[in-house]
Amino acid sequence: MPGRTVVQWDKDDCSDMGIIKVDLLGLGMLAVLKDAAYFVPQYYGEQLDYAQLPQDDAVYATIEQADTVGLFQIESRAQMSALPRTKPKCFADLSMQVAIIRPGPVTGKFVNPYIARRLGREPIAYLHSSFKPFLERTLGVPLFQEQVMKIGMVAANLTGGEAEELRKAMGGKRSESIIAGLKTRLHEGMTANGFDAFAY
Repeated sequence: MPGRTVVQWDKDDCSDMGIIKVDLLGLGMLAVLKDAAYFVPQYYGEQLDYAQLPQDDAVYATIEQADTVGLFQIESRAQMSALPRTKPKCFADLSMQVAIIRPGPVTGKFVNPYIARRLGREPIAYLHSSFKPFLERTLGVPLFQEQVMKIGMVAANLTGGEAEELRKAMGGKRSESIIAGLKTRLHEGMTANGFDAFAY
């Protein structure tokens, strides 16, 4: 590409400079998908439409048993140890399963509460009733970065930019310094919105 510049800088430094970061993933699983699109019609006489894959309960039964070696996103030891407990039954369940074994939920100690609620061993609860609309699908536990941003915006009236800084702090290597910079802003906003100081 004419005029292209490649730099090996830290992604957070690039973001601070206003440089857009784009992830280009060279994944072996993409080759598998391409091969399947070629071989399935050839050997089974069926066309594959990746946008319209049917729900296959047998696939999820296999996933529940942690038989996922070579299965992208859920093949790690951590994923395999959680799958028999979370028992994903559909794609939405699977997206939450992938999300719990990420730096943010792990460092935030959200994994066990999510699993306990999914198994019915712990009641679904919300730190504040205003969080229910965007935490209901994840059983009151913030698993996705967008949910953390929304908590900051609802609880402390953070701007979109400030919420983005909070998102960066979620399990990132600079989390302590980012949180330290936002702490006063978070406390002021939460106090203004009537959140109990002892709750945070």
